[in-house]
Amino acid sequence: MSLRLCLLLAPLSLIGTALAAPSSRLLDERSDPSIQTCYEGEPTSLFCYNPPNGTPQDVEVDDVAFVAAYLRAYGAETRLGRLFSMAAADAPDCGEWSLYSRGTAMAVAKHVDNTVNTSVLFADIARTIDGGANATPEQKAGAIIGCLTSGGSLGVQVNTSAPAYTASSYPAGYVTSGIVVKIVWSGA
Repeated sequence: MSLRLCLLLAPLSLIGTALAAPSSRLLDERSDPSIQTCYEGEPTSLFCYNPPNGTPQDVEVDDVAFVAAYLRAYGAETRLGRLFSMAAADAPDCGEWSLYSRGTAMAVAKHVDNTVNTSVLFADIARTIDGGANATPEQKAGAIIGCLTSGGSLGVQVNTSAPAYTASSYPAGYVTSGIVVKIVWSGA
């Protein structure tokens, strides 16, 4: 069985080390793919990394689409959908956690509100990236994939009617706001 197939079949929690940040040698050649910085009132609206206010990430759109599809499939492995949670204590100073990486693209979750604990569905993260499983051109344009090869960021687009958010299994004291998803260069 190839390594690629094994990675697709392995739970995301078991392959986290395989998604580690690129080597420092690669970072010397390009800017850091995701710098952990807190900004006062960090925007949750779509921000494409285009000049003059951004640095294009040179990601392949097919890689971005694959990342979203993988996260959607991973989230669908449980009846109500798998949740991704970031507690304020575990992600201080606007902590950024890698979600998944494929080829040139890496999805990162950034916790932008250190006053709340946040939990969202992986399906909502995927929709934030690609506009939805069967997205229209308008939905894609409003998602990070609409930034094309530049990459970008967007606050998680939460489907508040999803049963997981009202289920007794939803973490007590958590909210659905406070996470921005970023698509950045993976270092590959």
